[in-house]
Parts: sequence; structure tokens; C-alpha cells
Amino acid sequence: MKVFRRLLIALLFLGILGGVYAWAGLFQVAPDEQAVVLRLGRYARTVEPGLRWHARGLERIYKQRVTITQELEFGYRTKSLGPPPEYEDHPEEKRMLTGDANLVDVEFVVQYRIIDLFDYLFQVQDVPKVIRDVSQAAMREVVAKSPIDDVLTAVKGPIQDEAGVRIQQLLDGYRAGVRIQSVQLQDVEPPDPVQAAFADVASAEQDRERLILEAQGYADQVLPRARGEGQELLSQARAYRETRVLLSRGEAKRFEALLTEYKRAPEVTWERLYLETLESILPRMEKVIIEEGHAEKVLPYLPIGRRGVGQ
Repeated sequence: MKVFRRLLIALLFLGILGGVYAWAGLFQVAPDEQAVVLRLGRYARTVEPGLRWHARGLERIYKQRVTITQELEFGYRTKSLGPPPEYEDHPEEKRMLTGDANLVDVEFVVQYRIIDLFDYLFQVQDVPKVIRDVSQAAMREVVAKSPIDDVLTAVKGPIQDEAGVRIQQLLDGYRAGVRIQSVQLQDVEPPDPVQAAFADVASAEQDRERLILEAQGYADQVLPRARGEGQELLSQARAYRETRVLLSRGEAKRFEALLTEYKRAPEVTWERLYLETLESILPRMEKVIIEEGHAEKVLPYLPIGRRGVGQ
């Protein structure tokens, strides 16, 4: 009986210890977390959010927030969001050399998320620092292939995309366990000593674009009017040509008719033409009528100095 009692007490004690051990192995994974479980120093499993259990003493838990997008700033650091916001300048990070051998200050942001918690925790030491180093190297590589006009102006999308792809390739090679969400260029400008010269160049470019637009607008106004006037002149020329052709044909037919009459009756036709000519000329001339028998008393006079007589 005593042995049975001792056995019962031992079993009860073991049950209590087992319960305490089981309770001690419970752990909670938050909704925005994952947890990696190592058993005797080796990877065992990755667990999702919820109430979980592990063998305490044999297994060790490493939890990390994985659903948030993390961000690294390059060329500056945000000290306070304000208002007004405060920033700390890091010129050693943003000074870069372009493909046409110009210096430019490039500030940018890299956003990333954890996609493989085990790799993030155990394959690479200090992943944020690795991402910073890799991102700087990739951005310098891309900027070094681009002319300064592309970096300073509107061709930023391809630079951001190419830098993001290059950063992801390097991190995958290190098994960093992260995915690059975006690379965003912020302030991109020439260094302070040469900003005035670049401002002059930009102003000249704006003036050139303005003059081109003004010239195009003037051309859009003048060319339609010139085309309309040209069409009008062409129409007038065609009408004049048709008129002259018709008149010429009429004169030719009249001459042919007179020629036919002249061949039939030369003297009569000649006399008629002579009289018609006199009929058209005499009304425009000064006329003096002298009665028959008085001509010997008239002194002939030629009006040499007068204009228009006889015309």
C-alpha cells in the first residue's frame, strides 16, 4: 500500500512537472511576426502568428516583425518629422560620379520587407548594414552609366528600376532573406559649388523650349493663312487663264470669219474694216470741218507741242 501511495505521489509530481514544462513552452507570435525555432542550435521550423509551443531547454525561439515595410535613407537621415521636419546631411553617401564625368548629389530611399526569416537572422550578419552597403554600390553603378541630364531630369524611373533590380540580385546572392519593395530618388542636384552653373544651363534649356514653342505657335498661325492665300492666288490664276483662253479663242474665230469674207470680197471687206476702224478712232479725236471751196484760205497747222492729239 505504501509503495502504491509513493508511486501515485511520484506520478502526480511528474504530472505537475510535465504541466509546468508544457505551460512554460507556450509562446505567442504576434499577427505581424514570424518565429524561427532552433533545436539544439539547428533550424527546426518557422512558425506563423498564433499561440505556439516549443520544447523549452531544447529549442530556442527568435521572433521578428515581417509584415512591415522597412526603410533606409541614403544621403540624409530624418531626425524629426516636425513640423517642421529636421534632417541630418550625409554628403559622403550621396556624392556620385555620372557617366559623363560630372558630380551629382543623389539622395534616395530603399524600402524592403523580410521574406525568409531564417536567412535574415542567420545567413547574414547585420542585414540592414548589408542592405545599406549593397544599395550604395548598386546606385553608384547605375548613376555611373547615366548622363547627368538623365539623372537630374525626368528620366528617373529607369534609374530607380535598374538600381532596385541590381540591389535584389546582390542580396539574393548573400541569401539576405529580404525583398526590395522600391527604390525612390529624392533630392538629386549638382553639388553646391557648381549649382549656379547648372542653374544657368537649366535656364537656357527652358528659354530654348519656350522659343521653340513660340515659333511653333507662330507657324501654326501663319502657315494656314499662307496656304489659304496661296490657294486663292491659284484660283485667281486659273480663272484668269480660262478667261484669256476663251478671249483668244473668240478673237481667233472672229479673224477666221473675216478672212473667209475677205477671200470672197476683198474690196468690200477692206472698206468695211476701214470704216469700222475710223468709227472707233474718230470719236476720240478733235475734228475740224471745212466747207468745200474754202480750203485754200486755211493755213495748215500741225500741233506738235500738244499731247494726246490724234490719240
